[in-house]
Amino acid sequence: MLDRIESLLAEGSTLIANGCDGSNGYWIKPDLISQTYSWISSVANSIQFITPQNNFYIDELKRLMANENLKNGIPFEIVQKLHGLLNSLKEEASRGMVRKLEYIVIATTLDDFLDHAESFHKANKPREAGVLAAIVLEDTVKKIASKNDLSPSGKTLDPIIDELVKIGVFTPVKAKRVKAYAGVRNGALHAEWDKFDNKDAGELISGVRELIEHFL
Repeated sequence: MLDRIESLLAEGSTLIANGCDGSNGYWIKPDLISQTYSWISSVANSIQFITPQNNFYIDELKRLMANENLKNGIPFEIVQKLHGLLNSLKEEASRGMVRKLEYIVIATTLDDFLDHAESFHKANKPREAGVLAAIVLEDTVKKIASKNDLSPSGKTLDPIIDELVKIGVFTPVKAKRVKAYAGVRNGALHAEWDKFDNKDAGELISGVRELIEHFL
């Protein structure tokens, strides 16, 4: 994601250098409006994607995009300010003052998979819901380990969970609960359907979603 931000900053610098309409200095040149609008859309999408709601960057983006003059063209100063906002976000992210971008993307992707599992659960399809949620559980626990500088490579879930307790990421109570989810996961992945029903699938989905929200 940082590479994408760098690319947008470079494109924005080019627009700032060449895009000002010399006739009045306020508007972007007419022949660059399409390219500039595309750039603005990409910048807005990137900011919304990598920052949480109720955040300065989101609020400032909304303020800039509410400029009345955007109805008549693209004010040059909007491009300049969006470029500055994106550059600030890049600097903050590089210093770790914004949640790690990698894990924001991961959490979003895992949550999307859980939405699919939720749909199966609501349709009373515990097998499909359980298998999807089980896969997400394993990936989530391993990503939590990686985020906290633990290597999950070649390890099953229980030892990873124990290590997360040792370094203070999970409490013993949380670890016990996650291991219970892992037990449900095993039933789903090994097709032990007599040990697994739709209620189990729902509890697994809720538990995994909580892990994603609080630990990624």
